[in-house]
Amino acid sequence: MPITVRELLERPDLKTRLIAGAGGIDRVVTWAHVCELEDPTAWLCGGELVMTVGIGLPRDPAGQVAYVERLARAQLAGLMICEGMKAPPLAPEMLAAADRLALPVMLTAYEVPFVAVSRVVADANLEQEHRRLRQAVQVYDVARLVVHGALDETELIGRLERIVGARLVVVDPVAGRVAIPKSRTGDESVIEPVRQVVERYPAGQLPAVLQVSEAGAGTVALAVPTHRPMFLVVVPQRSPVPRDIVTLRHVATVLALALERERAERERQYRFGSELFAQLADGRLPSELALELLRREHRFPEPPYIVAAVRTTDRAVSELQDTLAALATPHVALRRDGLVYLLLPAAALTGLERAVVAGIGVSQPVRTLARVPEAMVEARWALERLADGQRVAHFGEGVLGAAHWPLSVEAARELVDRVLGPLETHDARHGTELLRTLATFLAHDGSWSATARALGIHRQTLVYRVRRIEQLTGCRVDRVSELATLYLALEAARALGRIAPAEPADPVLPGTRRAAAGRRSGVG
Repeated sequence: MPITVRELLERPDLKTRLIAGAGGIDRVVTWAHVCELEDPTAWLCGGELVMTVGIGLPRDPAGQVAYVERLARAQLAGLMICEGMKAPPLAPEMLAAADRLALPVMLTAYEVPFVAVSRVVADANLEQEHRRLRQAVQVYDVARLVVHGALDETELIGRLERIVGARLVVVDPVAGRVAIPKSRTGDESVIEPVRQVVERYPAGQLPAVLQVSEAGAGTVALAVPTHRPMFLVVVPQRSPVPRDIVTLRHVATVLALALERERAERERQYRFGSELFAQLADGRLPSELALELLRREHRFPEPPYIVAAVRTTDRAVSELQDTLAALATPHVALRRDGLVYLLLPAAALTGLERAVVAGIGVSQPVRTLARVPEAMVEARWALERLADGQRVAHFGEGVLGAAHWPLSVEAARELVDRVLGPLETHDARHGTELLRTLATFLAHDGSWSATARALGIHRQTLVYRVRRIEQLTGCRVDRVSELATLYLALEAARALGRIAPAEPADPVLPGTRRAAAGRRSGVG
């Protein structure tokens, strides 16, 4: 049986006496640990006896009281101080706090080495070591079943909870969700306390064990070695409960194995979904077969669906999909032309808005999957038209209020072919850069000097090019309505993917007055 504080006090060879906290002398001592830190609890799991020569003990009464309170919250067995070493005078307030919290505070004679105390505790806890070994064998038997996919989430967490005798929850405090078990009610209450405790420590300096007393007396958290920062939260089902950090680390490793296995399966589904989406986008997959695959493999409901376009990084795509999966949002994703397209049920737009911080362009409803390529253009177009401060733009809504703005993909193609088609043909035949010149001219707000500098050409050369553009398009840059037609045609070409997207610094509309004035005066 594990030794208690009372039994340590009764051993004459240890020459130890109690000076406070008599109400806790029957506490079980799981281990004896020498620590000179001001906060030993960051490295302990509960049940340990802290031994110190006094270096880490605060000098002021308030600091000593806080020190004792930290030990009590961590459910340590007691505090043993070596007499005649480095300890400051113990304040009456500290001893009173120990009495109030029933935390044994002891003084050990100078001539008694701490290793003698550790040996007594270790010898008394041989049975505890056998119990730890049995638990390790049980935990890794669970690991074997996880590797073979023989346990579902409920069975996995149930077996591990029976082994350690505590409620177990794996949380992702950054995403604010429970990773395991997903379906049990009440586990969400531990997320915020864990997040608050994690934020107290600098990045990369988390202790091995986090004391999460805000989630309940004796609750601790350990890091789970996964690709995302997750934590195993251990909530005692009875008090006091001896917690063995070695066993809990084994449990965290098994849960990490289960999470990584689940992640590998999700990434397989992501890849399969991306390939399916690409075939739909390229018209290489019959709509009926695609609909069957979406229902069977990705749990899509019946149409209508939508296509959404967002700007994000490669790494963020996986995180976005993980978030949507955690929200139980069916979807497939495709990265193309610098954007991420998502095909998902129309009713799932709210979930997407929760998962995406940046702007979202949304297509018209997709009632047949044959319309996916057109819906992708619509989503891209809506994203291009996103106003400052706007999070979601729907295709066909709020299109600048321009009377001549094309309200369909076909109308956009017709506008681009009619206005910019002659420029594309001329560039292809003669190796010129008229289309690039027009885009640069409008991007620089119609400034002749700025455009010439950006293109690296003489201003007179630019004047010649712009006159050629006017001849081929039939639109003059010194007429507002015709300049607007050129601008809308360029924006439509960008939305259709015919030319590169505008840089973020590009203006929303060119300065037509300055362009016209420059055209007449010949200055930029």
